[in-house]
Amino acid sequence: MARSAVRASGSGPRCHCGTPIVHTPGKVPRVYCSDRCRKAAKRAIEQWQRAGQATSGGNPGHLGKVSTEFRAPSDLGKDGVSPTPVARETRSRERRAGRFADRRTLWRISSIPSCRGCGRYAMDPDAGLILARTADDNAVVLGTLKCGKIWFCPVCSAKIRHGRAQEITTAVVTWLRQGGRAMLVTFTARHAASHQLADLMDAIQGTRADKDNAIARQPGAYQRLISGAAWAGDKRRRINPEGIRGRIGYLGMIRATEITVGLANGWHPHIHAIVLFGGTTEGERGDQRVTGVFEPSVSAMAEFEDHFRGVWTRHLAKVDPSFEPSDEHGVDFKPLETEQDATDLGEYIAKVQDGDKAISPANELARGDMKDGRFGNMAVFQLLHRIGELMSGLAEDEATGEGSLSWCLVRWREYEVTVAGRRAIEWTRYLRPLLGLVGGDSEEDDLDHLFALDGATEIRDGAHLETAAWHRITHAELDLAATEATEAGCWATLEDLVLAAGGKASEMRILTPGEITEAWERTLANLADRRERAAARRAIEAAGPGRN
Repeated sequence: MARSAVRASGSGPRCHCGTPIVHTPGKVPRVYCSDRCRKAAKRAIEQWQRAGQATSGGNPGHLGKVSTEFRAPSDLGKDGVSPTPVARETRSRERRAGRFADRRTLWRISSIPSCRGCGRYAMDPDAGLILARTADDNAVVLGTLKCGKIWFCPVCSAKIRHGRAQEITTAVVTWLRQGGRAMLVTFTARHAASHQLADLMDAIQGTRADKDNAIARQPGAYQRLISGAAWAGDKRRRINPEGIRGRIGYLGMIRATEITVGLANGWHPHIHAIVLFGGTTEGERGDQRVTGVFEPSVSAMAEFEDHFRGVWTRHLAKVDPSFEPSDEHGVDFKPLETEQDATDLGEYIAKVQDGDKAISPANELARGDMKDGRFGNMAVFQLLHRIGELMSGLAEDEATGEGSLSWCLVRWREYEVTVAGRRAIEWTRYLRPLLGLVGGDSEEDDLDHLFALDGATEIRDGAHLETAAWHRITHAELDLAATEATEAGCWATLEDLVLAAGGKASEMRILTPGEITEAWERTLANLADRRERAAARRAIEAAGPGRN
């Protein structure tokens, strides 16, 4: 009699991608659900081994090539076997604890006022704060200031980049389902310890206009890629009316900039971009719409790749010959051929910058906070973490990363000054409407996303804290403990934390869901009223004396 296959139950063996494993009695147990996952795990293991063997070297002209090889879709151990759910939960909690600790370091060292107050000060001191538990047992702290700085704040960055990753995934999957094409392109420049971050960023991203717009903004290598007659065409000339853009059916790009730094090779900013192409469109600007899809010819794609490589390299060499990358390392192309590629890459592009080695391949663009530096370099949130460790008294050779405290502080200050006002993730203008999406790339959009998360789920219960009590909790570094107590609904524990921080039991009050909603709406209404009165006052002051 044929043996029946034994299908894994909900608690049974699963592939690292989460798919239950089907085992047949008498046969060797399977570890992966498909050949695709097996290959992904193999690549992840090989990449981990290469990273462990890599050294910083000390070459003053280090290229710092960025690997775009996808890693496995979830956390893997050294043997390629997925950890248990308990291990994943532990890892997640460790990551969050690290982000909270790093934000406390940011409070101490940042030159940006909103970063020094993020999660620390009350939006309305008279109203206090609300620690609420959602229906899915997450904690929401209502009423604290949020900086929304994707470059600087490890807590805000993780939330914003997670949302950006979902948006990117939606865009690319939508386009592939329509029959379009997509490609991941990584751009890097040659860099050395002597180079200033501002010079490298100006070269690849372009300069910024001054506050008075007296100095015009100058395009960088990235902007040069999609300008000029060779790219855009010239309808007045028969030889190239549609340009490379028309021949490949270019729709737009989603760009994310990532920055690492190291003692030996200095700053290493680089760009990951998803290029969407293979479409025909009608209309102009905001009224543009997709009318069809097609497969670009081999010659058109070769022309496109040659154009990107040539323009990128020539512009960097023109700005500073020492920035010029080699043909091998300057621009790297990787096609996205399936929806799974797109889903993986959405997070891979939005990656975060705290240096987590167990990064999903979907994080390359948006999730810069979850990525390690390579070749001796540190991701910027690793730099922030090392500063915190050194400031706490940990010896240099025991702390994460490299560099003395003074060296790390100088690098962080240089980083803050250089990237402030720049966009970490940016879409080509009008690309979102073409794909049926809404949104933007500004800091205001990032803040909107954070506040939208506060009201995204149903509130189960919570507690009100007076502002003084929360200030004592953050000063005593008990903000994470208070958040975890809220998640568990342990209000007695939260009261103990208030008392341990030097507060009084009377400074905390348990609230019903209805009371939480009313209190939060009052806070928002008071803030809106204050903004209106402040705007009116500024208008009167701007009008000058003697004017109404």
